[in-house]
Amino acid sequence: MDKLEFQVNPTINHIAKMENILVGYWASDCWDVRLCPVLNKTWTRNYVYLKFDYILNPHIKREIKYFIAYRLTEYSWSVESAWKGNIIKYLIIFIENKYSHISSFMDVPKDILLKDYKAFLHRKGKPLRKKGKKINSDWVRFFLTLYDFLVEFYDEREETEKDIWNVNKLKIDYNQSSGLRLLNFEMVPPTFKVLLKRYIKEILLVHQSISWGSIHNYVSQLTRFFTFISESYPNWKDIVLLSRQDILDYLAFLRSTPMGGNSSNKKIYENQLPSNHYIYTCIQKVKIFISHLQRFEWSEAPVTSVSKLIFTEDMPNITRSRGNPNRIKYIPDEVWEQVISNINKLPSKYVPILIILEASGFRISDVLLLKTDCLLRKDDGYWLVGDQAKVKYKSHKVPISEEVAKTVKAQEKLVSKESTIKTNPNNYLFPTLSGPRVGKPVSPLALSRNLNTFAAKNDITDQNGSLFYFNNHAFRHRYGVNLINNGMKLLHVQKLMAHASPEMTLIYAQIHDKTLRNEWEKTREAGAIRLDVQGEVITADLKQQAEENGLELEWIRHNMDSIRLDHGFCVKSPKVSCEFLNQTIEPPCIKNNCRSFHVDQTFLSYYEEQIAKIESDIKIYKKTGRTRSIEIIEPKLKRYQDIVDGLKKGDNIFGLDKRRREYVEEEREEINSNG
Repeated sequence: MDKLEFQVNPTINHIAKMENILVGYWASDCWDVRLCPVLNKTWTRNYVYLKFDYILNPHIKREIKYFIAYRLTEYSWSVESAWKGNIIKYLIIFIENKYSHISSFMDVPKDILLKDYKAFLHRKGKPLRKKGKKINSDWVRFFLTLYDFLVEFYDEREETEKDIWNVNKLKIDYNQSSGLRLLNFEMVPPTFKVLLKRYIKEILLVHQSISWGSIHNYVSQLTRFFTFISESYPNWKDIVLLSRQDILDYLAFLRSTPMGGNSSNKKIYENQLPSNHYIYTCIQKVKIFISHLQRFEWSEAPVTSVSKLIFTEDMPNITRSRGNPNRIKYIPDEVWEQVISNINKLPSKYVPILIILEASGFRISDVLLLKTDCLLRKDDGYWLVGDQAKVKYKSHKVPISEEVAKTVKAQEKLVSKESTIKTNPNNYLFPTLSGPRVGKPVSPLALSRNLNTFAAKNDITDQNGSLFYFNNHAFRHRYGVNLINNGMKLLHVQKLMAHASPEMTLIYAQIHDKTLRNEWEKTREAGAIRLDVQGEVITADLKQQAEENGLELEWIRHNMDSIRLDHGFCVKSPKVSCEFLNQTIEPPCIKNNCRSFHVDQTFLSYYEEQIAKIESDIKIYKKTGRTRSIEIIEPKLKRYQDIVDGLKKGDNIFGLDKRRREYVEEEREEINSNG
């Protein structure tokens, strides 16, 4: 938590809050576990009583009792954990021997108290870490959890003023299956901490242009940048004087400094020089940051334009794996068969998650965020309904078999029986019913760890006989590959998998491109194809198709390969990478005038609705004086209006003109002969 730059102290209101909890059973100084209000099973252990009567300091007694009672009644701590009385007892003995005069744990800074307590535990022969592990022992962990809890309880500042932000107090949407609950600014150099927190608040809470899951990377990369600047210029309190040479020096620093990493991968990267991807990310975040400061016209912004500070040449080339089938990790049939054969050996709580993950193609976070009413029965069978958080699709539906539906029903019944409004307030299908994550979905990391432990114990191997390592997202890849292998059209695969772009879908198609190539060659030999009344593919003459449908020949040619989006058709070849794929502010194909993007009159109502919405927003912006918002949105309105005007002229296609599109062979010959 914060290093007590801001002093937190108990007030009369805080004491009243604690006293309101410590009534009835919790008011006693001797808690009988058999009478505990939150005990939901028969107690079979020897220790029955949790006593507090030996705590002489009434202030310390109240804080400890409140902490335990609160955690128990919120189900974020188990009864078994609380009734380890000796863990509490050693802390009390330490406090009364060395700090008997304090009126709160907050009277002593955390780092000092922790240092003294560790020394006390060492003298008493108690371990500071768990045997054979690098994690804190139960004695140390109890102290840290208690102290951090009290800091958060007493500190009533705005969340964004603190050095650690709790997402639950920011009132924003976030992926609750993720374990990323806190955002830490403690490592930011003090002179730049206020600026960085103000910036993160702006883009995360005010503009909401970035998600909670992505913001951690921004803080990490900008902390690295500010640390470098702080060491280079100890007296700087802003980056007004930042120069091109400073950027070059930072680039040299990045290239010569090992990447480091988080606690789980630090050992792997601590001696490894940075990759191009790492350098690219570091510089990109700094570029975006400077660009924003200058657009916001903040006084801390560099006086030199960002375009003169960071050049395109500074960004390393990145070799992307998109389109390379050898880099796509998915679960092959032979591995899945081994999983099914041994599935009774997987912890039971993860079995239904695994089955739904494989059967639905949902991302792991979307499976874990399913609600108990996610099953839909229609005339044609069962459907699974859930939001797709990454692409912001609400109530996305996929068909599932009756066997999978039975699994969902069984899980619904189990959750209904075991959960309460307090332990599962959001009606998740896979809730955590106790512990620190109570009320949140099961953690994706927990599934991954258990699945790989299961694989090791049961010798789940790949086709080469090597132990198979499971990645949660590989189940989604398996779903996509199976759809393609079973002959489903790309448009339908894209819709089922809720892909935001056709290129995502095309990745799966390329996994078995040899088969697809053979099928394509067959259709090419025939010249063109069409469907008969039974839906079977038959040969057809391209010119005849044009005459029958009153269309241009190249329009038919393009639509054989096109993917229908919500705002038009993409006709880019699967072999060509989309340079605008990662842009998400608005449809990038429109913003960048992509030559592979087309619209016909079937999209007219879509653009008219969008224009009406934009015009409504502009009226609101004018009333509230948001001139900058109007400046940003007006170019988009003009682009949409141009599209509508083009469609209303009666043209078949609004996009590239005829002479720039592909032509069939006869048309090329005709054009060439006519000069």
